[in-house]
Amino acid sequence: MINISRRCMDVLGYGAYSHWYLSGTIMATKSDLRARLSVKNTKGNIGALLGSGLNSNIINNTAYTAPFNGPGKPLIRTNGIIFPYTPNISVAHAVEYSSYELVHTNYQQNAYGKTRNPQIQVTGVFTSQTPAEAAYTVGMMHFLRVVTKMDWGESPAATGFVPGTPPPVLVFSAYGTYNFQNVPVLVQGFNFVYEDGVDYVEVTVNDQTVQIPSLMTVAIDLLPQYSPAKQQEFNMDSFSRGDGYRRGFI
Repeated sequence: MINISRRCMDVLGYGAYSHWYLSGTIMATKSDLRARLSVKNTKGNIGALLGSGLNSNIINNTAYTAPFNGPGKPLIRTNGIIFPYTPNISVAHAVEYSSYELVHTNYQQNAYGKTRNPQIQVTGVFTSQTPAEAAYTVGMMHFLRVVTKMDWGESPAATGFVPGTPPPVLVFSAYGTYNFQNVPVLVQGFNFVYEDGVDYVEVTVNDQTVQIPSLMTVAIDLLPQYSPAKQQEFNMDSFSRGDGYRRGFI
């Protein structure tokens, strides 16, 4: 077995190659397949859309930009969260069966009910050793808080916010086609740990001064969300040949 330790990366300036520490040696891969939680593909550059002066939730029905406002701006370049170190990803699959309650038998027959959506939990570490890293950590926290809120209250029509709109469907990808490729997900929950045994870094973000742990553990619960139209794309023949993975099915 090859022991792969934490991955080395720079979320603010990554190139075409990703790097892994492998038995004390830095190993490079040609593809950037790091774990990431992103907004859905848009018909424009998010930074350019925000730069247009429209502080909106939906701009021309092409982009969901809400989590990139304010302290979320450092995440514009990565279109969401890229985990700076290899996270722990736990996936639970479950199938429901009901049993036929026959009398005078030692064994019961089971009838298939349904296959439930997989439960995904991603637990990763974010370090804040520099102001740029600390700003990215703040942006990550802001991103998760925004994407787990519904639109509520009175909002001017020009902003694009529509009261009652539920949290958005995001996209989770990690490690290539047969692992997780553009899986549509909802953020079901998340957890930040403010460690008491680490230093705190002071940083100014969006003209506000905050203190962030130099080491923060974050756990995110994801729930796959396939729309009725998306489910129509699924067929067993395609999935068994591996084609379904490219469409976000797992």
